[in-house]
This record gives sequence, structure tokens and C-alpha cells, in this order.
Amino acid sequence: MIIELVYLLRIGLSFFLGLIIGLEREQQDKPAGLRTILFIMVGATLTVIFSLRYLGTVENFDAIRAIAYYLVAIGFVGGGIIGRKHGKVEGITTAALLLPISLIGFLCGIGDYFLAICSGIIIYIILKLKYIKVKIMLVKKIRSRNAKKRKSWIYTSTC
Repeated sequence: MIIELVYLLRIGLSFFLGLIIGLEREQQDKPAGLRTILFIMVGATLTVIFSLRYLGTVENFDAIRAIAYYLVAIGFVGGGIIGRKHGKVEGITTAALLLPISLIGFLCGIGDYFLAICSGIIIYIILKLKYIKVKIMLVKKIRSRNAKKRKSWIYTSTC
């Protein structure tokens, strides 16, 4: 009974971290949105729980294979996300995101809550850096326009 509650806690943490990252992706209208991120995170956690639960109980059971095959499947999903739109390659960041969120799901599955939470926060900050960069560029552009306007109104006269 207690172990099932621990498993539920691990799945719940994976769901919560996936929810935070997935909402950010959904808000930015990216190919892998909320549901995709949640499926990947919770799926990774369930893969680890499955592997740990049957380790030693089934003859010739290799726990690491399930995890390795899950990562291979994530690679195929990532490949499907990358595409061309108006001559520009899109979806690379979202595809690259799938591996770290899988690993965060694995961390939740083995019960390393601290590392999972820290990694989730770092991934979220990395995703937000693009929008901070865009805002900085806009501020610089506005400042340079204002500086040009000020320079065009300055008249100098010499006698």
C-alpha cells in the first residue's frame, strides 16, 4: 500500500512538472504542447516505475532496456516535430526539449525529487530566455530609433 502511494507521488510530480513546461509550450503555440509534454513526462515516469517494479521478479528482465527503448521512441517523435515552414526550419527547440523532459520523467520515476524539480525549473528558465532576448532586442531597437530622432532635430550653427 505504501509503495503505491510513493508511485502516485512520483507520477504526480512528473505530471506537475510536465504541466508547467507544457503550459509554456502551449502558450507559445508550439508543435509539442501541453498534452504531448504530459504524455512524455508521465510516460517516462511510468517506464521507470515499470522497470523498477519488475526488476528481479521476472527472469532475464533487463530494466535499462525499457528506458533505452523509450528514448529511441522519443527520438522518432522529435523527428516528426521538426519541419519546414515558409522556407524556414521550425520545431528544433521543441524537438530538443523532448529528451530533457524525458530524463526529468525518469528522475521522478526513480524518486530523485530534488534533481527533478531543479531540472524542471532550469528547463523552464531556458525556454523563457528566448522571450527575454526578444524583449531586450525590442528595447534596443526603440532606444536606437529614439536616438536617431533626437539627432535629426539637433541643428548646429557656426559663425
